[in-house]
Amino acid sequence: MTSLNPLFIQKAQRIKLLLTDVDGVMTDGTLSFFTDEKGVAREIKNFESLDGMGLLFLAYCGVQTGIVSKGASNTLEFWAKELGMNYLFYNTSVKHRALDFLQREYGLLPEEIAFIGDDLIDVGLLSRVGLPLAVANSVPEAKQFALYTSPRHGGDGAVRDIAEQILRARGQWERVVQDNLSGAFQNPKRELRIVKGL
Repeated sequence: MTSLNPLFIQKAQRIKLLLTDVDGVMTDGTLSFFTDEKGVAREIKNFESLDGMGLLFLAYCGVQTGIVSKGASNTLEFWAKELGMNYLFYNTSVKHRALDFLQREYGLLPEEIAFIGDDLIDVGLLSRVGLPLAVANSVPEAKQFALYTSPRHGGDGAVRDIAEQILRARGQWERVVQDNLSGAFQNPKRELRIVKGL
């Protein structure tokens, strides 16, 4: 395992919340649709289970989690609830407005928030959070803001890698390993706050 950047360690120890984009970060970016029996187009998203576990591990260790997405689907709400997430921002075309909302409503400071992004729509938020993060398939403009870029692609364990690096930096990874070994690990249950149209 490569050694962690001291600045990454310092910033990871301060965060209270990890936010992530969806398409291209939690998925490989492929958009798939089908038409239901009523003729309504529905979206299918394929998530990596390792990413889901990484987010659960963060929640278990006291780091809040959430999604900030330009899109919207029932699948996002279902998955966010399954992962014990705190926040789901969707139909969010200006993503840094989520940061303003979190500061105003919950008193979370930018330096207490991490965000994983991959595209130009993410750079406004990446440039404002305390711990900006990217994935291997991110555009160069997103990577230039990232303090850490996962060597893994979106939809292929990048979120899990980032979650693990954060927990290692915070000295919490061994607890996760030991609690899974002993059977003490429990999926966290949290109330999901849904915000749309920022």
